[in-house]
Amino acid sequence: MSRIQFLASSRPLNILEEIAEYNDKDSYDSDMYFSVHDTDEYWYDILKPIITMPYIYEAHGLDQPYFFVYLEKYMELGDVFELYEIPVQHWYEESIQRVLEKPEPILINIGQYTYQNQIGTYQLNAKKWAEELSHRTIVTEFGVTTIVKYD
Repeated sequence: MSRIQFLASSRPLNILEEIAEYNDKDSYDSDMYFSVHDTDEYWYDILKPIITMPYIYEAHGLDQPYFFVYLEKYMELGDVFELYEIPVQHWYEESIQRVLEKPEPILINIGQYTYQNQIGTYQLNAKKWAEELSHRTIVTEFGVTTIVKYD
């Protein structure tokens, strides 16, 4: 198998009815596809050294427009998400070890409209932040992306 993406949350997630209906169509545009599924218990211990949130899901499309729709419409004040990607599932040890030794985290604050990585902090436009995020790296194998909503 190839890459696998994870979304961890401070609270249980419900997929939006709008997104679920869109994903259930017989044919879907892969540029819009976003889904979240319960992850296998197998991954909990593996991700424990780098993921701190209690609810861990396997996700698809964390860099797709409907993920940003989810954030924009349903992320509540105080919510915390952590995103992480393993490029090759069977070689996860190397990926996890690299993050532990030399992490390259990304921090996104939806409440303050900021995006921060190892290069710097960037102010996002309050009206177009979701569009601006769609042009930035959101999920990576080099570090955990934390998305928060705090004022």
